[in-house]
Amino acid sequence: MIPAKIEYAVGKTRHNQPLRLVKARTYDGAVEWTLHRDQASQRDDRQAIAGLTDDVILAMADAVKAERSR
Repeated sequence: MIPAKIEYAVGKTRHNQPLRLVKARTYDGAVEWTLHRDQASQRDDRQAIAGLTDDVILAMADAVKAERSR
C-alpha cells in the first residue's frame, strides 16, 4: 500500500525558514508535490507552491546541478 502523503524536510531558506516537500495524492487520484515554506518566527508568513509534477521537481534539480557545474 502506498501512503496518501509523504513529507520530506529539505532544509531551510537563507532566512532560516524551514522547507518541506510533500508528495500527496489529490481527490482525483493524481499525485502532486507541494513545496512549503514554514515560519521561523511569528513575523514570518507561511507560503506554498502546489500542483508540482515529478517532471517539474526533476527540472529544478537539473537546474541546480547545471549551475553548480558552471
